[in-house]
Amino acid sequence: METTYSTKRTFERSLQLQARAKQVIVGGGQPHKRRQPPQPVIIERGQGSHIWDADGNEYIDYLLAYGPVLLGYAYPKVIEAVTTHIQKGNIYNVGHPLEIELAEKLVKLIPSAERVAYFVGGSDATTGAIKLARAYTGKEKVIRYGYHGWHDWCHSGRGALLATTPYTLSMKFNDLNSLEEIFKEHRKSIACVIMETTGHELPKEGYLEGVKQLTHENDALLIFDEVKTGFRYALGGAQEYFGVTPDMSVFSKAMANGFGIAVVVGKAEIMDKVADVWVAATFHGEVSMVAAALATITEMEEKNGIAHLWRQGGKLSTGYKEMTERLSIENARIGGAGPMPFFGFHRGDDERTKKFIDVFYRETLDGGLYLPDGHIWFISLSHTDEDIARTLEVSEAALKRAKQAI
Repeated sequence: METTYSTKRTFERSLQLQARAKQVIVGGGQPHKRRQPPQPVIIERGQGSHIWDADGNEYIDYLLAYGPVLLGYAYPKVIEAVTTHIQKGNIYNVGHPLEIELAEKLVKLIPSAERVAYFVGGSDATTGAIKLARAYTGKEKVIRYGYHGWHDWCHSGRGALLATTPYTLSMKFNDLNSLEEIFKEHRKSIACVIMETTGHELPKEGYLEGVKQLTHENDALLIFDEVKTGFRYALGGAQEYFGVTPDMSVFSKAMANGFGIAVVVGKAEIMDKVADVWVAATFHGEVSMVAAALATITEMEEKNGIAHLWRQGGKLSTGYKEMTERLSIENARIGGAGPMPFFGFHRGDDERTKKFIDVFYRETLDGGLYLPDGHIWFISLSHTDEDIARTLEVSEAALKRAKQAI
């Protein structure tokens, strides 16, 4: 049975726009945006934690543009900061004072940050980090865990340069033996280990420390990919939260509340030796994006935003755990942590399971929830107690209807 996710809401204008998009945009839109949400919805605007599609349907959003929206959509202080600098001029031949100001703030907040290099997005920055690590170590191979973007070194598939494949080796998460075996086979050629520190699954006690020890024992650099976790788990990222400091780190997504910026940060002894490596591009350090990042981080500091993310995400996880146990939902999956929780289902090939999942997402969408199907969730500073209560209320009703449907 094909999953359709049809709902009582109408999507007439969205469907019309989707048809137009297919005539002029490759594939009708970016691949990841074609997979979410469970209807062909096109979003026209957002405010706080809510979004509205082209047909006027309103949703509480837990994907938040795949993570960049940290404070909330159309957040006034960020819009004001960006507008101010756009009106003065947005990009110049040389540096701008705000680049220095933001870098100084990042150095204070992020444990691994002594030097900062500006980039545009996560894929751009992770590739930059790999290039810097190779330059510093004089070695070429990379060990990775997680998603690091679409560039050839980390994403195979049609169009990728297959010649890069032998230079990227994948390790298993929470499995030090997996990493150790790779080092045994490739020790003299490993430039770095780049990894996401958490996601659906949290690191086991001592795991990140073990990764760091093994990496350094083999004369490689440890890079944390904090594109998702940065400014969510803590202002200093998951490295601050878990208490493990890597040699270099990559931050993007949430740092500018939806504006395109990324940084690679690292220890001075490393970064100063690779300052001549060419990782430059026209829009690195675009002033309005830097202003957005400063405004976002400052607001999180002033509003104690991290505590809010943990509190609201914790309420969701606790609520889902309680209701799924009470309703005996055996295929429920609950994971992640406060700022980045996860709720979903173990999938199966049987028709009953497929129908159960289909009905759940159909009912929650119709109830005004935009729930990522399979992807980690994100919490913003704008998610209110009312949002959380409504989410749990609609979800419980949807679970009951899904059980009845099978």
